[in-house]
Amino acid sequence: MHKRFIQNILFIILASSSAVAQNIEPMKAEPSKLASKFLLTDIASTGNSVVAVGERGHILVSNDGETWQQANVPVNVLLTSISFKNEQVGFATGHDATLIKTVDGGLNWSLVHYEPKLDKPFLSIIANKTNIMAVGAYGLFMSSSDGGDEWNIEFQDELLLEGDKEYLDELKEYEPDLYLTERQFMLPHFNDITLISGEYFLAGEAGFLATSVDGQNWQRIETDYFGSYFSVIGNGNKLYLAGLRGNLFESNDAGLSWQNINTAEPATINSGYETSEFSFFFANSGNLFYRINNGEMQHHVFDDGKAILSGLVFDNQLILATEAGIKKLDVSELSSK
Repeated sequence: MHKRFIQNILFIILASSSAVAQNIEPMKAEPSKLASKFLLTDIASTGNSVVAVGERGHILVSNDGETWQQANVPVNVLLTSISFKNEQVGFATGHDATLIKTVDGGLNWSLVHYEPKLDKPFLSIIANKTNIMAVGAYGLFMSSSDGGDEWNIEFQDELLLEGDKEYLDELKEYEPDLYLTERQFMLPHFNDITLISGEYFLAGEAGFLATSVDGQNWQRIETDYFGSYFSVIGNGNKLYLAGLRGNLFESNDAGLSWQNINTAEPATINSGYETSEFSFFFANSGNLFYRINNGEMQHHVFDDGKAILSGLVFDNQLILATEAGIKKLDVSELSSK
């Protein structure tokens, strides 16, 4: 998961506090009775429960979607994305290149990686049984191929534009110090990474989209849109790409061609979520776009106008992570419209 709304917050914080953060250890998240009302950025299911992450290192766990327990978290940074590889083991990412891990379904977390000096946030993470990949600003990419025990920070040079690659190759030969500096900012922001029908997809700024079968060798996919993508979801050959100002595209041939979907509102789409019946797209200004069985795009607006960052269906409830905390909507209400 891993959104324009959050990026704006992240880079304001980075610009104002990174010099201080480099010289301190992370501070633990403080308990708060109002944690479920604060900014939440992503939500995931363990199978038996749901876990949401957000600002100040807040992580909330619920077995029913009604009552929420705040987790023990070793950082108080803005968390941006969460993914579970099974019912017990999961990972979350955030500001200051933060990566944390749980082995008890989200109640307690330990620090895996924390590097404020990078001045780059992680924005999305995907975890399965063996491969785990966390991605973020300016091509930040960290992976584990053993389930999360050992990690490597990688530079995906095959994703460079040809002109940028030639420039870096020349610097590497003649000015190696400058090469390392320039390389840090040559790749686009990686906003979302996901696994769809056995294939990894990576979406980012400036129309960036790439795919990989193993998570190591990547190939760009050309699209006709040059704004930022914040989410890619799908199943089989059916894919959706969502981004700035309500731009939403679908492909029925695994990304070979794309068609624009009219969302009727120019609200930036932060993420998406699919079930066997629904395709949901969560957007700014309280906008929820959805399709039922690939039908016409429909639209629901929350009166408070708060950004919706993520969501999922749990016990027939659409549970949303929003700018104003947890919100819920009965799925049957949408089906009956």
